[in-house]
Amino acid sequence: MRENTFIEQNKEKWQDFEQLLKEKQRNPDKLSESFVEITDDLSYARTFYPNRSVRLYLNGIAQQIFRDVYKNKRVRWQKLLDFWTTDLPATMYMIRKDLLVAFLIFFGALLIGIFSTVQDPDFVNVILGERYVQMTEENIAKGDPMAVYKGSNEITMFFQITFNNLRVAFMSFVMGALFCVGSIFVAIYNGIMVGSFQYFFYEKDVLIDSMFAIWLHGTLEISAIVVATAAGITMGKGLLFPKTLSRLESFQISARRGMKVMVGLVPVIILAGFIESFLTRYTEVPLVVRGTLILLSFAFMLGYFVIYPYVLVKTKKIKLPVQKLPETNEDSEFELFQIRTLGNILTESMMIHRRHFVPIFNICAAMLFPLAIGMYLLVFKDISNFDFPRDLEYKLEEYYLLIVTGNYIQSIPFMIVHTLIWTLAVTFPYYFFSETVAQESRKIEWSLNGFGSFLLKNGYKSLLVVVLVKVIIFSSPYMIFVALLVIPLFLFWLFTWTTHTNNPFKAFGKALKLFFFQPIDSFMMMAITLMVGSVYYVLINSPLSGFFISVLEMHFLEGETFALKIVQVFYFASLITGMFLIVPLFIYSIGMQYFSIMERAENTTLKERIAAIEVEN
Repeated sequence: MRENTFIEQNKEKWQDFEQLLKEKQRNPDKLSESFVEITDDLSYARTFYPNRSVRLYLNGIAQQIFRDVYKNKRVRWQKLLDFWTTDLPATMYMIRKDLLVAFLIFFGALLIGIFSTVQDPDFVNVILGERYVQMTEENIAKGDPMAVYKGSNEITMFFQITFNNLRVAFMSFVMGALFCVGSIFVAIYNGIMVGSFQYFFYEKDVLIDSMFAIWLHGTLEISAIVVATAAGITMGKGLLFPKTLSRLESFQISARRGMKVMVGLVPVIILAGFIESFLTRYTEVPLVVRGTLILLSFAFMLGYFVIYPYVLVKTKKIKLPVQKLPETNEDSEFELFQIRTLGNILTESMMIHRRHFVPIFNICAAMLFPLAIGMYLLVFKDISNFDFPRDLEYKLEEYYLLIVTGNYIQSIPFMIVHTLIWTLAVTFPYYFFSETVAQESRKIEWSLNGFGSFLLKNGYKSLLVVVLVKVIIFSSPYMIFVALLVIPLFLFWLFTWTTHTNNPFKAFGKALKLFFFQPIDSFMMMAITLMVGSVYYVLINSPLSGFFISVLEMHFLEGETFALKIVQVFYFASLITGMFLIVPLFIYSIGMQYFSIMERAENTTLKERIAAIEVEN
């Protein structure tokens, strides 16, 4: 049978199938019947027209019907459920030896902390800080050794503690990129701190009170740090022991495995922060109640991260994933409208980022120190009251939130400069990604004229998104957690506004529809990208910064104030560099997620294939 005859005979039936797919309320039985008929036609087309558009068209309809048939049998959250019941446990089984090593390192460091405090009572001042020790001694003298957990508002404390715990856990993980040494160092430091901390309370005869208060949240918190350390060791082993793979391929695989573990740890860390902020302060609760919660927390961490994976694998209820990278090649043909996994999206985003890295870095380098000096002058004019270097080390921790949110400084010039820096950081990758979409190619050449034209035409859109995010986080820098939930939606709006319609309201409606079509994948993609970007932040806040400060303090003859100015400008420049290097990867990944979701929701490729068949006829 000729292809045209085959199409003419079945055209009306296929159009009925298309109409069925557009209906909101679909009959499951009719869908199943349609699936059988369409697969029969697809089998015929594969046999007689293997290289023709009709085969692609029928394959697209069959895939859509298949998804709809099984959507009635499997809930939309099945993918998320599979992650927690199979993917993460399988990964934990694969890194079980690294988890044991991380635990032994932490426990050994804990014993070292106890031994060091026994030998030298002043050791606890070095580890915990003299201010904290003095404050705790005063609380013990007042008869309330755990008063430190009662002095802050619960909500403010929750955001502060959760942010800090996430930072420590991510540091434990990403420092594994330094050939495991960094993760091991973080585990040793935290182990020594816990050991010294607990022995300090033992000396003060309040060990029981401290244990039932601290370990109420510490069971989840400390266990999460140990698991994060294991994830970092796993990533570092990929560099150290590539086996039959190239070192880069081995590192990519091990890093993906570690990031999967870190995604699974985020809810645990948030729960630990909630317990510490809202429950630990109630020290008058009976010990049996608090002890029960501690045992339940311990049973959960041991059961889910150790025992459950072992049982699933040994009973053959799950299969271990094959060690391979997503099949995406930098020289392969670029297809924009394609359903991609999270791994493919991250890989594709990194390829686009690598293509555009040099021009963005050159632009950043040209603006770097003028921006850093300008921000310094707008922020710190009188630094004579700083206690160098302690206050500076404290400021280095705070600068990150300053660069991200800008909320610490109530200065109109500073807010203007800060907003413009963020607008540029968003517009550069927005331009490259828009060109990638328009030309359907990763190989986009940098053009100053092209960017200037794009900036005049679309720069206000980036500015609007930046302003909206700043409005959300204006009240408190910790509102950044809320902002992170809506940033993917704002970026969806940005892409829709540029590529589909000039009407911002219609664009937002379409973006909202796509965003809620598959919100979990968008949030997970955001979390993965932020973890990749956190590598830079951890390096900036690593002991390397402290070493740099010490060198300046020893060698600058002009005095401590001059050294402080140099360090501040250097640190501003480093964080601005991080913005221009991390934000593009974030925008590219959310952009690829946007078009992947659009393909799932609107079958763009399928419509193009239908149009191709009509042209042929």
